[in-house]
Amino acid sequence: MSLCNHNLLRVKGLFLLLGFISFSASALETDNYLAWKKELRDSGPAINSYFNHEITHVLKTSDPDLSCEEVTQKIGEVFESHLVHDNPVENHLLSVLSSEEIFPTSLYYVEESIYRDPFRVYIPYFGLAPNVQVNGFYFGTDKLSHFASTGRIYYEKFQKSSSLKSAISWGVRDEKTLHGYWASGVFSYADLEANYQGFLFYQDLCQGSHPYLTKKGSRWSLQRPFKIEKYVSGLWDETYLESYRLPGNWNKVKGFIQREYCPLKDSPLVRKRFHYYQTHYPLRSTLGLLEGLDLPKAQSFQELCQSFEVQSL
Repeated sequence: MSLCNHNLLRVKGLFLLLGFISFSASALETDNYLAWKKELRDSGPAINSYFNHEITHVLKTSDPDLSCEEVTQKIGEVFESHLVHDNPVENHLLSVLSSEEIFPTSLYYVEESIYRDPFRVYIPYFGLAPNVQVNGFYFGTDKLSHFASTGRIYYEKFQKSSSLKSAISWGVRDEKTLHGYWASGVFSYADLEANYQGFLFYQDLCQGSHPYLTKKGSRWSLQRPFKIEKYVSGLWDETYLESYRLPGNWNKVKGFIQREYCPLKDSPLVRKRFHYYQTHYPLRSTLGLLEGLDLPKAQSFQELCQSFEVQSL
């Protein structure tokens, strides 16, 4: 092989790698432990305002002859993720929320996080999703990308197969590949929950006893406003619904978690927050639909802390 052709292959390989990184990084990790040190104002009003504005715009500009399902597809396109942190919901929140509503206030807080010794070399460059709070529940803004963008994929797969199990199985495979193991070395059950709740949202647009969309005259319109509070729960918080981490990731973060957060597990703020989660459990969750799937076992925070306490004696 000539030197010219060899260099050309290297350049092509580099572009393929960058393309993969860009795509996979659209759903990078979040550090929800940081929110254990912070109480945030509710971001629900800002999220609801954005969703209602975007949905209303689609309804006003769409062909009135479209079916409700076709309008749903157009709404889903508005919330679709593209490249690095290029989800419209996340980007909007970063531009409008104050430091009292979002923490940290940018994507680039790796040095403050449990990922300060990154498992994937590109994490410091692409950043981490910050934390927000809705109706008392804390989660990373990446969950809104899962809700609005990946939830749409669930909805499309269900429309084609009439099988919710196949849609959820696709989500599990996604966590084991592109947006989980390959992107950050994390299989996130909280991601799966946000995916499922997004699917329910897209179903709610046209189905049920009181759907969001109704035909008034010649146009589709919202007969009730969207409210994110209907879908969010403590299962979106990765410190409550724990993840499985590949050994390379786990070995990088477990020491930081032990030293910095095991001492906080019995703090009044964390105990109050988790008690609230436990007493406000969602009526519908993906957790009851995962039976029979090949799932990894999440590492236990409590066991990690017990080991840390024994070492400290």
